[in-house]
Amino acid sequence: MNCEEAIGLVDGYLDGELDAITNQEIECHLRDCTKCAQAYESQRDLVRVIGAGASYYKAPADLRQSIQSSLRAEISKEHWGSIPDGRGPARPGAKSPPKIVFLPQWSWLALAAAIIVAAIISLNLVPRWQSSRANQFLATELIASHVRSLMASHLTDVASSDQHTVKPWLDAKLDFAPAVFDLANDGFPLIGGRLDYIESRPVAALVYQRRKHFINLFIWPAESVMTTAAKTISHQGYQLVHWIDGDFNYWAVSDVSEGDLQAFKQAFEKQLPRR
Repeated sequence: MNCEEAIGLVDGYLDGELDAITNQEIECHLRDCTKCAQAYESQRDLVRVIGAGASYYKAPADLRQSIQSSLRAEISKEHWGSIPDGRGPARPGAKSPPKIVFLPQWSWLALAAAIIVAAIISLNLVPRWQSSRANQFLATELIASHVRSLMASHLTDVASSDQHTVKPWLDAKLDFAPAVFDLANDGFPLIGGRLDYIESRPVAALVYQRRKHFINLFIWPAESVMTTAAKTISHQGYQLVHWIDGDFNYWAVSDVSEGDLQAFKQAFEKQLPRR
């Protein structure tokens, strides 16, 4: 196993997704290769830090109480439905006829109200929780790709400040055509581009420089044609800015300041054709 293969498999190794033979090959390589061992340790530390700082979402007390009330009402219904009617002992071996128990009207109203409240809370809470959770996972994946590109000396597949060189190269490798601009006049010179893999699909990664720092701009098609305001995320010392413009998702990731990353986003947006 060579260094390129080991670096490509280190994420699967960390997540325990590889077979025993491949695990053994990676472990042998890491013992013999100091450079890959250091890259593995850095990636492992990054995963540990991100995992320790990941947000934990707890169901609100109102939702928990409403579910408990619904369960208590259901248990009470089954309990009262199982009590004999007191008309004397049944004949041996005889089956008791089914009992129909009518709860007071207020009990049914309380149960219905509890179910409605639980449904309303769930409808409002679950989409927000899922969206926030998805953003956390995606932010972690993007930061890992950004860090990996710096660790493995694989910042670019095509190194050029000429957008007319970088764009055709990406267009030929992808099933979409991302916009590419040199923003040197705004203080963000283009370094090049590469292919990356985010959310189980190939994406374009444009690389820009800000003084001694690098900015990865990940681009892939949006699910629908729309425009959204920028969303900023700070995570483990990295800044992320996400926005959707027209047909594409844009995620900028770097360790520059939030102000610098916002300035980069504005400079890039100015170059996009307006509809």
